[in-house]
Amino acid sequence: MKKVILILLLIGSFSIANAQIFNFGIKGGINYNSNGDLRTLNFSEISDNVKISSDQETGYHVGVFTEMKLPLWLYLRPELYYEHTESSYDGTLDKTKLKLDKINAPILIGMRVLGIGRIFLGPSFHYTISTDLKDTPSFDNIKTVSSDDFSVGGQIGIGLELGRIGADIRWETGFTDTEAIFVGDVLNEIGGESIKIDTSPQQFILSFYYKFK
Repeated sequence: MKKVILILLLIGSFSIANAQIFNFGIKGGINYNSNGDLRTLNFSEISDNVKISSDQETGYHVGVFTEMKLPLWLYLRPELYYEHTESSYDGTLDKTKLKLDKINAPILIGMRVLGIGRIFLGPSFHYTISTDLKDTPSFDNIKTVSSDDFSVGGQIGIGLELGRIGADIRWETGFTDTEAIFVGDVLNEIGGESIKIDTSPQQFILSFYYKFK
């Protein structure tokens, strides 16, 4: 993994040094996110595992980017933004939500199409700032035991740009296995040990941006 990141940084440095046009700007938008199943482990009175599938919820993101023009209508676009995502889980009595706060750093390579259109793809690197499972009557006094901080994913999308203003929609998926583990008073009372959730992203991202140069 360290070798892959080093290669990407070298490519980015070379591209900056040889870029004919260097742009930078701000961006923001909404995320439509779904994480993996919520799995309650070792419920002796019910079964070994109780699984609850996630429902998609809307989050948001805001950040900055740079863009470097490459030969043959290509461009390189590193981004850095904060994102807040949510997924919900319907239990037998109520609904609980998983809330994630992350720093996301995609490195995208794209192609301009017909002057205003764009297609792009590339890896995305995530650092998780906080992981929270919202308390509900079914999941009382939930606390985070452990959470994977760093993960790698990929993005692919299309966009439209008119002058300095643009918008794009992209799909992001996780490449690495990441999870968060929670414990709570209610689990101890009924014989459960912990709650485990797959936290790798599966989401659509709608972004709007403005270029200063």
